[in-house]
Amino acid sequence: MIKKKTYNINKTQKKKHIKSKMNKNNKNYSMLTNKNGKWVYKFYSNESDSTTTKDNIKNNRCMCVNYKSINDFHTYDRCKNKAIKNNDFCELHQNCKSYLRNFLSGYEPEYQPTQWSNPFVEGSHNCYSYFLNRQVKAVKEKCNEICLKTHKNNSKCPKDNSQCTDLKPQPGDFDLIKKTGSDKNKERIYKCPNMQQKILNDNPSLIPSAFNVKCPNKYYKGAMVVDPDNTYHFYRQNNKGTWDHKPGISPITHIDADGKKIYVPHFANRDYRNDENNDEAINYTHFCGYYCIPDNKYIHKNLA
Repeated sequence: MIKKKTYNINKTQKKKHIKSKMNKNNKNYSMLTNKNGKWVYKFYSNESDSTTTKDNIKNNRCMCVNYKSINDFHTYDRCKNKAIKNNDFCELHQNCKSYLRNFLSGYEPEYQPTQWSNPFVEGSHNCYSYFLNRQVKAVKEKCNEICLKTHKNNSKCPKDNSQCTDLKPQPGDFDLIKKTGSDKNKERIYKCPNMQQKILNDNPSLIPSAFNVKCPNKYYKGAMVVDPDNTYHFYRQNNKGTWDHKPGISPITHIDADGKKIYVPHFANRDYRNDENNDEAINYTHFCGYYCIPDNKYIHKNLA
């Protein structure tokens, strides 16, 4: 009865519920605005981010939050100690994985690469669909159709899904199509405020959150970043407490640009300019924030 009652609250009550839970840890969990009018995640620090501070990578800095005890939920800064050799954490934070699992809701999806490895899914779905944990059957079938038209030899289709890239769902398109019947006049502004508005317009059930706050029942956590004026990217948390993502039409992965596991996305290296497999020179310098996302079994999520 308690779980059912928690779930059946309306949208306004739901937002109040999560804000109330967040405020127990911090009164100002939301975005801040800097002098340039760009939103910045409140607990984002250039000094902690391996994307902007390469010394973190060079010196093999500990990947954990600098908590004082396993019950310290009010610390946001990254540990400044050097990680132990062949380890992601320093001597003081060897139980970091256990610490981070304190913030799991119990509804996080598993990291299952095989579920996203079908070539017609992999080639037509992107980080946004992975963030929402949604595969669209119609999009998959359209990718198959395009491939069959392109290749007379059907056996080549699974090997070439690059022509399905235009099918990838885009933030804001669902809401725009719903309102105007078309996505032709969409804005391509890749800044945190604009992107956040798009994903919340598509799915008002998403709730802005903080990395060290447990999402409400039947929700899991995701994160959004941008390469300003270039593109966006999303991550989602799995049931082990680490994070994974789907770079474009590439396979899903659980590592950052430095080949390290992702424990706290705004600490991870998101600079892919030196990646030999990346021709677009993407550098996700702006960390927009974390979001609680409803499980598919309980709330439908929109994307187009």
